[in-house]
Amino acid sequence: MDDPIKQSLDFQENMGRLAVLFTAPLLFVAIKLAGYRIRDLKQIRRQVDSLMRRHRGPWLICANHLTLIDSFILAYAMFPAYRYMIHFHLVPWNMPEAMNFSRNLVVGGLCYLTKCIPVTRGGDRDVVRQSLEKCVRLLEMGENLMIFPEGTRSRTGRVNTRDFTYNVGRWVCNIENVRVMCIYLRGDGQTTYSDFPRFGEKFTMMVEQCRPHTRLKGLRAHRDCARQIIEQLAGMEKRYFAARG
Repeated sequence: MDDPIKQSLDFQENMGRLAVLFTAPLLFVAIKLAGYRIRDLKQIRRQVDSLMRRHRGPWLICANHLTLIDSFILAYAMFPAYRYMIHFHLVPWNMPEAMNFSRNLVVGGLCYLTKCIPVTRGGDRDVVRQSLEKCVRLLEMGENLMIFPEGTRSRTGRVNTRDFTYNVGRWVCNIENVRVMCIYLRGDGQTTYSDFPRFGEKFTMMVEQCRPHTRLKGLRAHRDCARQIIEQLAGMEKRYFAARG
C-alpha cells in the first residue's frame, strides 16, 4: 500500500541530497560571514559523533531556543559541512515556525532542502497534525529530529520550565529505540530572545544525553518525560551561568 507521508519525506530527502553540495557550503559561508564562533568546536563535534556512533538513531535532539536561526547554528556545530555532504542522513530534520520562513520563497526553498518540516503554532489542527505525523514517521524510520521543547523562543531568555510541549515526551514513550540528546546553546551577548544573534557572536554549546524514564501511563507519562527533558536543559543552563560567574 502506498504511504503518502513516507513518499513525501523520501522525496524531500532526495531533493535535499541532490542540493547538499550547495546548501552545506552555503551554511558554512553564512556562519563565517556573520562572524559566529563556537567554543571548543572540535570537542563538541567529537562528543556528538561519539553519541551517534554508539546509537545510529533515531535521536531526538532537544535544544533551548533563543533565536530564529538556532537550528542552523546547531547543525553547523554538530558536524563539519563536508560530513553532511558525504553523509546526508546526519542532517537532522527540524520543525521551524512556518510564519518565520514561508514568506520568502527562496528562504522557504532552502528550508525545504535542509530537511525542515514547517509547523504553524496554534494553526489549523489538521495541518499541525500532519506535521506531527511526519515527525513520528521520521523517528520510526530511524531518522534524527531536532526540536525545541519549549515550543517557541523563550521570552525571558531562560529555559521555560512551566510552559512546554508534551510531544517530545509522547515520542519517547511511544516510539521504540528513541534516544534523547539535549543541547544548550547560548551566545555571550544573548540576554533574551531575538531574531538573530549579534554579529561576531561567540557561543557556548553543551551536549548531554538525556535518559527520561517514568512509571506513569498515558498523558501523565508524556508530561513526565517531557518535564525531565526540560529540566535537564534548565540544569545545563544553570551550569552555564555558574561557569560564567
